[in-house]
Amino acid sequence: MLETLTLGMYGESRNAIREYIQNGFDSLRQAVADGLLTEREAGIEIRFDEGKSLAIRDNGGGLRTENAVSVLASVGASNKDYRRNAGFRGIGRLAGIVFCDTLEFRTKATGQARRTIVTFDAKKLRDKMSPHGSYAADAAETLESCVTARVEDAPDADEHYFEVTLTGFFNPPVECENYASLKSFVEQVSPLPYGPDFPHAGAILEQARARNFDIEWVRIFVRNGDAPQEELFKPYGKDVGVKKERVPLLIDYVASPTGTWWGWVGRKRVSGTIKDPASRGVRIRVRNIQIDGTEIMRDILAVSHLGGKPRTSYARFVDWYAGEIHIRPNAAIPNARRDGFEEDAAWQTIRNELDEHVASTYGKLAYRTSTADQLSVDSLTKRLAEFRRTADPLIEEKRADWDVISLAVTEANELQRRLGLAVKAADDSELAPIRTISDTVSGLKKELDALVVDAPRGSACEAEIALALSEFTQMLYSALKQRLGPSEWQRAREIVRELSGEDPI
Repeated sequence: MLETLTLGMYGESRNAIREYIQNGFDSLRQAVADGLLTEREAGIEIRFDEGKSLAIRDNGGGLRTENAVSVLASVGASNKDYRRNAGFRGIGRLAGIVFCDTLEFRTKATGQARRTIVTFDAKKLRDKMSPHGSYAADAAETLESCVTARVEDAPDADEHYFEVTLTGFFNPPVECENYASLKSFVEQVSPLPYGPDFPHAGAILEQARARNFDIEWVRIFVRNGDAPQEELFKPYGKDVGVKKERVPLLIDYVASPTGTWWGWVGRKRVSGTIKDPASRGVRIRVRNIQIDGTEIMRDILAVSHLGGKPRTSYARFVDWYAGEIHIRPNAAIPNARRDGFEEDAAWQTIRNELDEHVASTYGKLAYRTSTADQLSVDSLTKRLAEFRRTADPLIEEKRADWDVISLAVTEANELQRRLGLAVKAADDSELAPIRTISDTVSGLKKELDALVVDAPRGSACEAEIALALSEFTQMLYSALKQRLGPSEWQRAREIVRELSGEDPI
């Protein structure tokens, strides 16, 4: 059990950092509620010493000497309520054992003259729990043998805090070795405020309040060695990078019909993935703390529980958007790993609502945008230029092997198919340039067809048959693509590639 609650609890060791921030957040919220601090005074400081140590300290109420040791040395004991607290299982404090040699907690309550220090010998504990370890003690005895505690005089009776320090790293996450990675991770997962550069912050908060959603936040500061500390904010700015340009976000608001969640989705007018991995994706949050990364919404986009056609290809569209879904704390219970939710009826209802009102809506929008982009004048002009790099040398030489010509003819057929779709979808301003491209392709294809007769392989009759088969194959691919769903079409492509080596794009 002890191994499960420590080494096996978190899918990624870096999530220990989130757990300590989460615990500090709970402490600070209580301190504000008790009148000990104001929201602006409450804060968490993270001190980074590259590859050596990481310390996370909050100025909340701390633990009193009377019960600090019993609270910190126990496993799975917590008086927190998931409806009011971000952490509630009583196991998060041990998360760092997996990647440090020493895990130390220091805490002091306001008004007390003494502080408590509890130290876990994490290396010793890992050794005892390893497959090669030999011990017959139960979990409590094993843990007790690896813990020391002391109470000592504190220099300032008015000071109050809780601090965890991880020292002597063992296969640590990159966030413990690279300051930029630490900052990026904390900015994504923590209950931070929106930054001053995010122009939609005020409107989002106003919309949240109108829906009776309180987006809680805490100030977090990071310090790299002896450098000045920096205050962190959520990683959203005035625009996002897409392809080779920066574009603004347009904000939509989405809400649960049953009132269990609310959120915002940032979309853009151009197709493509948002470049910055720290801000892209629609993220699920409870008490403004991120649950998992972007995988929950990616999974909902890819797999619907509402029936209908499979849409595996929609998974990529999560990166076309930025946004947040805030779930009420009493509506669904995060699982112990905090990479998802307990798979109960409440979560299934929320998942289906997110499917219907977010994933389906924005998945279809991205699919239409992607298709339109492929049929745009710019895209078709680029495809024509690529085609000419193949066709022009063949036409200039006036003679080539059939294998070479057939590839060019196939490329021409596919380009003509796209042009046909583009003509149907184009508005009046695009028709003329698309038809010009179409005429150019038709002219080049006629010249390629004329080369078929002189192709060295086989007779002219055989070449014409091969050309007809190529055109029929392209017609078949086109019909399949139009009639099959995205996942069915992908499977058909895989079968064709396996049998023929050709990719029917």
